[in-house]
Amino acid sequence: SHVMLYGLQRLAEARRVGWILLVEGESDCWTAWYYGLPALGVPGKACWRTEWRELLASLDVYVWQEPDAADFTRRVGRDLPAAKVIVAPEGTKDLSDAHVAGEDVPTLLARLKDTATSATDVLRADLDAELRKLEAAAAPVAQADPLAVLEDELWRLGYGGDLTPPLVTYLCLTTRLLAMRPGAMPAHLLLVGPPSAGKSYTLQTVLRLFPPEAYHIIDAGSPRVLIYDYTDLSHRAVIFGEADSLPAGEDNPAASAVRNLLQDHRLRYAVTIRDATTGQYSVHEIDRPGPTVLVTTSVRELGGQLGSRVFVLAVPEDADKIRSALHTQAMLEIEGAAAPNEALVALQASLQRRAPWDVAVPYVRELAALLGKSINAARILRDFQRLLALIKAVAILRERHRKRQADGRLVATVDDYAAVYRLVRPMYEASVTGATEQVRALVEAVRMLRAEGVERVTYTAISRKLQMHPEQVKRLARMAARRDWVINRAERPYQAANLDVGEPLPASVGLPAPEDLADAADADLRSHSATADALGPS
Repeated sequence: SHVMLYGLQRLAEARRVGWILLVEGESDCWTAWYYGLPALGVPGKACWRTEWRELLASLDVYVWQEPDAADFTRRVGRDLPAAKVIVAPEGTKDLSDAHVAGEDVPTLLARLKDTATSATDVLRADLDAELRKLEAAAAPVAQADPLAVLEDELWRLGYGGDLTPPLVTYLCLTTRLLAMRPGAMPAHLLLVGPPSAGKSYTLQTVLRLFPPEAYHIIDAGSPRVLIYDYTDLSHRAVIFGEADSLPAGEDNPAASAVRNLLQDHRLRYAVTIRDATTGQYSVHEIDRPGPTVLVTTSVRELGGQLGSRVFVLAVPEDADKIRSALHTQAMLEIEGAAAPNEALVALQASLQRRAPWDVAVPYVRELAALLGKSINAARILRDFQRLLALIKAVAILRERHRKRQADGRLVATVDDYAAVYRLVRPMYEASVTGATEQVRALVEAVRMLRAEGVERVTYTAISRKLQMHPEQVKRLARMAARRDWVINRAERPYQAANLDVGEPLPASVGLPAPEDLADAADADLRSHSATADALGPS
């Protein structure tokens, strides 16, 4: 009824001798069993499952690697690093070939076992060779400024309008590579906007510049699909096509497991299982390590605890953006879609091979002090961690132009912060305060119209003042009304809106300008130097 190792009925016999041979397919198992050798068959080199390692926990495992099947060894070796690899001898594909050729199969296998190579060593040599190829392919991008190359590439791939959404999405996805200390967080992202605003197109365009091993897509599924999907989550992005597929609610155990993955970098979920024979229940714990970046899309912001763990990026829907997108779509129809820059894809693949990346931000104290002057809410602590993750992501992309500390940590510069500042300043303020630039503009328009003596402030009146589509105005008004920043004084549900100003908007919580941060960092460095001079040699 589902994919399983072949020959599990012989597992007890293997445990008596203390070792097992993993082969591809059933016929090689038959040959091994014919000679009294313990073997299990994997049904195809791409069919290995991580959960099978539990069946082999007490055994010395040998993996028979057929010609052109190194990927089979890699899959098994990741889960069973203590396994030994037997590379098929020249002219012999498998045990059945050896049998047909008249070989003494037990003697052959005993000799090959003695010279078998550690799976860890095989994987390391394989990955080193692959990394060298990837770094050579990525060199044209890595030696330049990858962010500048990325901007040109997004235009070339057919992204029209403001490049902020795809650039921020790219950086958030790159934070999957970071080493995570307790309390740190990657930059989880929610792309929010009305239907057809371009959220999915933004995400699809950016993902074309990442290798398949960088992300795992869940288009739709039950709320527990991430828990029971055994895909490796370590240093990978999980893409939920729609936020509706995420577990909902604050007291939902599945939702709690996902939040722990985002915050604590590990997904743990315990379930009770009833033994069909004995009727007894036992506890089975699912434990899947991260860190993992969540990226998803929605027509509205996420609520509750999950919402506090993501940056919210509103996809623009203004007239200029729509005109630019229409022009781009027309050019794609005429010229066709371009293939992604292979050097950019190779860059992300090479960075993935070298994960985790440990990055130092030497001006972190000064940044924290400047942000602390405008504290608005407790969630600023999580937003600060995400901000640091984005700075580190830029440093990783520019790693060929960055220095390292004595302990090997990559050192981020203020220029890396400047790149993040340019992209996320409005998003950071909206994330901390809940008030986007467009919401603030709407509240100000309501105030001005009231001050001008307009008797009934409708969506249409605001639309004319802000040069926005009425539907966009309606969505912004609903966002503001949920926080009581505007009040709809319409007397009946289906009556035209009559908006008025409500509670004051929260004060702006802006990011410090890069030059202010640089000045603060220089002043702190001078202060430390003066203190050291005053103390004299230790």
